[in-house]
Amino acid sequence: MSNEEKPNCVLLHGWGVNKSIWDGFVDRLHGFDHVDVVCLYAVAEEAKASDVDALASCLKEKIKNNTVIIAWSFGGLVATRLASLCDNIKAIVYIASSPCFINKADWNNVLDKKSILDLQRNLLRDPEKTVEYFAGLIAYGDKNVKNLIATIRSSLASEIYSPTLSSWLNELLEQDQRKEFAALDMPIQYVLAEDDALISPGIIEQLKQAYPKIECVIINNSGHAPFIAKPQETINLIDGFISAQLR
Repeated sequence: MSNEEKPNCVLLHGWGVNKSIWDGFVDRLHGFDHVDVVCLYAVAEEAKASDVDALASCLKEKIKNNTVIIAWSFGGLVATRLASLCDNIKAIVYIASSPCFINKADWNNVLDKKSILDLQRNLLRDPEKTVEYFAGLIAYGDKNVKNLIATIRSSLASEIYSPTLSSWLNELLEQDQRKEFAALDMPIQYVLAEDDALISPGIIEQLKQAYPKIECVIINNSGHAPFIAKPQETINLIDGFISAQLR
């Protein structure tokens, strides 16, 4: 297959880390013509705001034709908003994400509001310790927790981004994109992890009710970052999905 036939790819990272979290993953990602690893902190600085709407609006003009978005965790909120603004997105792959991150009466398998509020308070008191604690939550459930935490720690967000991280926690509290998610009209894949401490794979039934055409896959023996713990397995799943949908 020629490069002209391959889609482009944009990677969106999650809360508490920087774009280098994708380093070991993107090195194996060969099924795309061009891969852009976005720094959402730089986007927030350019947009002069760090809410999801501002991030998506700023990214809109940078999306090439025939682009697949791969969005992890918080990045999924940006991807959903971006898809409503941009015609160039041909598919979205969500990794360990949710259109609504807070448990509600009609939506569970995600986070209790108190957990986010506690994280926000701790971030104000001790930013460095808080993001390190979050690294443990990301790695929890993986069989090689110590090695995974070491990898995540090398990509933790700098303390200078604490105001942005606090703003993103507000977004996790306030954003409920279930209607926007259900209104999407493109191939969608959800990659979930069996032992994720933040987004339970039990969310699959809720996702399918919101978007019946969705493809959901579960990576076994992995926590919140399967693309780090099992990069090749994650890539194989994504590549199979993209090949079936776009190539």
